[in-house]
Amino acid sequence: MPGPWTIVAIVTATQMIVAMSNVILPTIAPKLAEVLGVSPVLIGYQVSLTFGAATLATIFGGNAVLRYGAARTTQIAMLCCAAGMMLFAFPNIPAIALGSVAIGAAAGMVNPAAAHLLVSHTPGARRNLMFSIKQTGVPVGGVVMSLTAPAIAVTFGYQWSLLAVGVFALIVLALIQPHRKAWDADRGAAGKEKRATFGGVPLVVRTPGLRWISLVAMIFSGIQRCVMSFTVIYLVAEKNLGLIEAGVLFSVVQVGGSVARICWGWLADRLRSSIAVLAIIGVVAAASILAMLHVDMSNMLLIYIIFFVLGATSLGWNGVFHAEGARLSPPGLVSMVAAGTTFFVFGGVLLGPALFAMVYGVLQSYSQTFQLMMIPSLIALVLLEAARRATPREKA
Repeated sequence: MPGPWTIVAIVTATQMIVAMSNVILPTIAPKLAEVLGVSPVLIGYQVSLTFGAATLATIFGGNAVLRYGAARTTQIAMLCCAAGMMLFAFPNIPAIALGSVAIGAAAGMVNPAAAHLLVSHTPGARRNLMFSIKQTGVPVGGVVMSLTAPAIAVTFGYQWSLLAVGVFALIVLALIQPHRKAWDADRGAAGKEKRATFGGVPLVVRTPGLRWISLVAMIFSGIQRCVMSFTVIYLVAEKNLGLIEAGVLFSVVQVGGSVARICWGWLADRLRSSIAVLAIIGVVAAASILAMLHVDMSNMLLIYIIFFVLGATSLGWNGVFHAEGARLSPPGLVSMVAAGTTFFVFGGVLLGPALFAMVYGVLQSYSQTFQLMMIPSLIALVLLEAARRATPREKA
């Protein structure tokens, strides 16, 4: 039986692969649009299709883990990623649309499977840390694609960057196979819950603690996606930075998110309170957004600090949240709860940027629209207090 760190490494790799699969087309959008003969702005529809499919897939992800096992479900997700990369390689829009659905399906399956494996095979005292390490795969995958995919696409052709991700997915699929029987020994043991029509969503809604933190996650994920979608645009449009300068600052945001996820997980384990850490993250994220809007752009050291903290908070909360969801899960239903809570996370991803764009359409100001994000931040703090009252304190 492999040790817990082997499982952490495997599930972190799967997070990286899904993240790379999600961001690879937006990263090479100009080159792909040139090949297809369309406008690069159409990549927005591809992103929406992917996350729409992911939102639906989360409903069934928990059921798949209970029926087939977490290891097998992870292998299916990796196969979906490889299939998506293959479909993306065909230079036509229908193939890309099908590939986007495949990638979305993978995104909806990996979190329930990873949560089940981590809770079943790793020590509870390190749960927040291990979930946070797992979540670092997301920003690391994004950074890897941002640094490599454009260069590969320009030098060798965009299909070669797709091939690399597809091969990586198949390698991880193969690495799981020797452990599949042991990791999936508990499949099919959760009774009627595995036949739930709407997966883990009803379970989350009817459990007060899970309900409140899932609503918090919806708010946090909406804020995260807005920061990722509009920060560069804001810096160029209203702070008069060049695209390269804005891109460098955004990379600082990504680095902050990668590093801080592990630190937040460690702190939550030390404090034995994920909710307290999520509250700290929410307050500091709101403060860093305000600081971004009002900082003197001539003070580069302060700017880098602010953008690092912005990433550390707005992008760094995920691991602590998923660990808290696992802690509050009924016995044997971790994957169902992970699927249900991820449904809310993806809901925030879909709604957040759309609401931001609608408000911007009225105000015609990115800075004012960012300032209004203080309202959902305040609501999140109220919901966290409700979650604290509804849940037992973590044990030592």
